[in-house]
Formats: sequence, C-alpha cells, structure tokens
Amino acid sequence: MNSRLIELAERRERLVAKIAAQRGELARHVVPLKGVFAVADKGVAAVRFLQRHPGLVAGAVGLFVALRPRRALAWLGRGWSLWKLVQRLRQRLGSI
Repeated sequence: MNSRLIELAERRERLVAKIAAQRGELARHVVPLKGVFAVADKGVAAVRFLQRHPGLVAGAVGLFVALRPRRALAWLGRGWSLWKLVQRLRQRLGSI
C-alpha cells in the first residue's frame, strides 16, 4: 500500500510542476493582450454605466434632437473633455 501512495505522491508532484509550467507559459502569452483587455474592460464599464443611468441617455438624445446636430456634437466634445478631466483628477487624488 505504501508503494501505491508513494507512486501517487510522485505523480501529483509531476502534475503540479507541469501545471506551474503551463501557467507560466500562459502568462507570457497573455501579456501582449493586456492592453486590449483594458480597453475592452473600459468599454464594458461604459455600457454598464449607461445601463444604470438611462436618464442620461434619454437626456443626451433629447439634447441632440432639440439642438442642431452640429451644436450638439460640439457640446458632446466638451462633455467628453470634462469627463476625461474628472477621471484624471480622481486618479491623481486617489493615488495620494
């Protein structure tokens, strides 16, 4: 019975070593995709934000319809710039 336990322990040790090697290889392959995943995560977060705040979407569409499209796009650009500024400030203040 002891020889069976020793055999199983050795097999387990080999499998654990093989798994560790596979994890390392997988980590090396995933590194180049890290930036792509970060962008995708931000997109998913934006969609979820809009889903939680449908009033913002309706307001933006209403504003776009009420104003001329050119003016609405100009305001959209200003809003986007303001949003990015707020995000940068939050990031810098959060790191203090």
